[in-house]
Amino acid sequence: VDFTSSSSTECFIHVYKMAGSTGVNLKCIFIFCALFYECFSITFGPGKTYQYKYETIVNFNEAVSYGKTVGFQLSTEFKIGEIFRAGDTQLLKVQVTTASISSFARPEVKGELVKLIKYPIYFEYTDGVIGRVYTSEVESIFCANVKKGLLSLFQLQETEGQRDEIDVAGECSAYYAVYGGRITKTKQNCQNVEIAGEYENVNKMFGVSPDNSFVTHYDTADGIIKSATGSSRHSIVINARPQLSAAVAAIQRLHYVSDAAGAAAISANNIKEALDLIYKGEAKKYREMLLPSGPEVQECTENCEKPVSILQNVKEDLTSEKLSKIVSGKAYLKLLRAFRNSGKASIEEVLTHKDSYNIVKQLIDVAAATQTPAAHEALMQLITFTDESAIDYPERFIFASAYTTHPGEYLLKGMLELMKKKVPNESLRESIALGMGAVVNSFCKPYGNCLEYSTIAEYVNYVETELKSCEEEECKLLYVRSMGNAGLAKFLPSLLNQALNSKSSTVSLTAIQGLRRMKISGFKDQVNQVLKSIFHQNKRNYDSSVRIAALEILLQNGISTGGLRNIVLSAMYDQTEFEVSTYLIKRMKDLSESDPKFRSSLAVVLSDPMVNNYNLFAQKGKSSAFTGYLAETSSANCTYGLYQENTKSGVMKKSAMVVNVLNKQATQPLLTFGIYADGIEALVGDAAEGEESTEATAGLSLTMMDVLLRPVEFFRGMSGLMTAVWNAPSEPVSALQGNLLLQDYSHKIHLSNGLIVDASVLGVASIDLSGKISISLWYKNSHSVITNSGALVVEGSLQIDSEELKSGIRFSTESEAFIDFQTDVDFAEMPVKMCLQMKRPPISSRNSVEKFEKSRYFKKRLTIRKKRSSSTPPVSYFINEKNSFMCTAMDPDQ
Repeated sequence: VDFTSSSSTECFIHVYKMAGSTGVNLKCIFIFCALFYECFSITFGPGKTYQYKYETIVNFNEAVSYGKTVGFQLSTEFKIGEIFRAGDTQLLKVQVTTASISSFARPEVKGELVKLIKYPIYFEYTDGVIGRVYTSEVESIFCANVKKGLLSLFQLQETEGQRDEIDVAGECSAYYAVYGGRITKTKQNCQNVEIAGEYENVNKMFGVSPDNSFVTHYDTADGIIKSATGSSRHSIVINARPQLSAAVAAIQRLHYVSDAAGAAAISANNIKEALDLIYKGEAKKYREMLLPSGPEVQECTENCEKPVSILQNVKEDLTSEKLSKIVSGKAYLKLLRAFRNSGKASIEEVLTHKDSYNIVKQLIDVAAATQTPAAHEALMQLITFTDESAIDYPERFIFASAYTTHPGEYLLKGMLELMKKKVPNESLRESIALGMGAVVNSFCKPYGNCLEYSTIAEYVNYVETELKSCEEEECKLLYVRSMGNAGLAKFLPSLLNQALNSKSSTVSLTAIQGLRRMKISGFKDQVNQVLKSIFHQNKRNYDSSVRIAALEILLQNGISTGGLRNIVLSAMYDQTEFEVSTYLIKRMKDLSESDPKFRSSLAVVLSDPMVNNYNLFAQKGKSSAFTGYLAETSSANCTYGLYQENTKSGVMKKSAMVVNVLNKQATQPLLTFGIYADGIEALVGDAAEGEESTEATAGLSLTMMDVLLRPVEFFRGMSGLMTAVWNAPSEPVSALQGNLLLQDYSHKIHLSNGLIVDASVLGVASIDLSGKISISLWYKNSHSVITNSGALVVEGSLQIDSEELKSGIRFSTESEAFIDFQTDVDFAEMPVKMCLQMKRPPISSRNSVEKFEKSRYFKKRLTIRKKRSSSTPPVSYFINEKNSFMCTAMDPDQ
């Protein structure tokens, strides 16, 4: 019999069976069991009271770079003893006899915590496991939590091994290592019992990396805990900026003092009857709880303004002119916190207030990011989708909803209902389809396969059915783009079918680009087979842009050496589309500089002199591909890619700027800014011989944080071009504005001493994409400037969630910058001359940390502040050598 893994009752049952089957002396084995459990089980003998000293420390600091620590130390003495026993279960009483509190940073600052002494706490104890806990109805949650932290030190297993426990920190997996009378307990995977109100951004780049540890060391003798020392540490680190961090540590120390004769046990039939006798005659009865610490119900004491009052303070900072500025981001976060603690009526009051008239769009950003049913209902009272001409508010709502961090199913249902209604405005209808796909992606990320949700299954069936019934190109594009934003693997067959078989090059291109959010590792062969067929044009001819899109995914997803060789050979021998071949060579060279695996495969292909020769690298096209660094830091790199495809005449067909952020956690697409132009050769009188005549069109496509937004068409046909020329803005005009929630983290940390710490991080990007253009048909040139401006504000904190004690750490960072993308085109003579320039001014960033202590038991509050500033110099970014040469030729003075 493994006595060490058995309870005392199980031991005696085993002994009884053994005695019956072996004839062993029953009396001797019963004595052995009694002695074994007397020596190895923590028990509290009847008629005895045990006295202990207990202290716990909570301190806060930065997790990465340390400064002065703040926090509290709580010191107590208490008595513990048995008052009732039912079988193996004891009902134990803990009575705190002294309690004081002092500042960790200022030890001389002290106070008496008298309220901790007032009421005893009772708990069930069975073989080292704590069951239900009982205390007075009028005991404060704070006092109950502190006492639960004390009790948790008595939850102990004296045999080596692992077990699951209900602990003060939640449901935990506990491992015990035993070395004689010394026991080490390590807790892992503690899950809060109550998780309501907890959320995080599932996007790793904009997420938070939490870390925690729980270790307690025990010394035991004669069935008594002589001492215990425990520590737990919890930290949060911002993935995008690891220098932003915070940590809280809790230390517990328990020391045995003495034991003495105690009160006689209560005579009762069961624990409930015993408790009824204890509380007999008292006005207030007891309440039953579990061991995990519980949240305090607090009345607001700081920053308690109503949302409508906050509106008065931030309305000037939320105007359109302040977007992309730090003040706009800070105002957004302040109002967001208020909205999340408010009901529908309070939010509706703000949205319809007379002072909100000029900032309604920015308030829609806030309400959509609130992500509560109350905020959603308030928005639906404000916004109408049936007015074909008034789409500003609905468009802003869809835009903000596309970037929600933890959307609820109510938002999915509401947007699906809008999608099915087919609202009268075509542009709004497309925005709804794109926004629905983005919300589905955010909703499904934590679950993997989320088709079990009826709303998701309904959306999938609806989109696939509608796509099959579409006959017009615009109809197909609407649903293909929605599929791409959703990124569900269920859509993979539909997207591949559209890419391979659609008669529209725009639909084929959009379907290929729609694969960007899908995890296609499990379908790699199927996807590569289709994409290779498109690139090599095995079944039919495809537009060059479609072939290049297929090539991009093939190269990025990984392709066999043989497949790569075939692609390289196509650039050598197929010169019917030499711009595609030129792009291919430039892109492979570019990718080989950043991808070691691809570089190795390419080296194998180029080791063959039949491939690596003049015919391969002497391409005559002007298409280009280049990747460089926008910024390099110790924690993350930000890259920019500039890709340009030209027609055979040398006129730009498509150009794109792709910005990505890379760190240890993930690669996050930030921005893909693309300009397309078809049929421009006819306008400048240089259509290549044999080229099919195409109606002149130009437009812009924008993918922000991997969410495709509704494309904007500049013009279509000669009449559209003339209209665009005369209406071209000579002053910057905003094309896209808004405040987008990036970091969104809220968790309750249950410390091992019973106190609860609130962990919160909010981050916002305030953006403004604007542009201006001037076109001269007389001089046959054009000048355009597109400005991407933005501000980033991140605010986070770790602080004790209690009215009795206020201590914690707050941190923040803020910065703003802009990048100008300038294009000059001279089409007075052929070939067309074009100069691209990208510039960024200096960037300044400010980081701040604030640590504080405050308690009603102290006369003075302690606040420690630290601020740091940094700046980066201005830069003009390299695009490619041909561009540099062209810019010099067009303007020798620059």
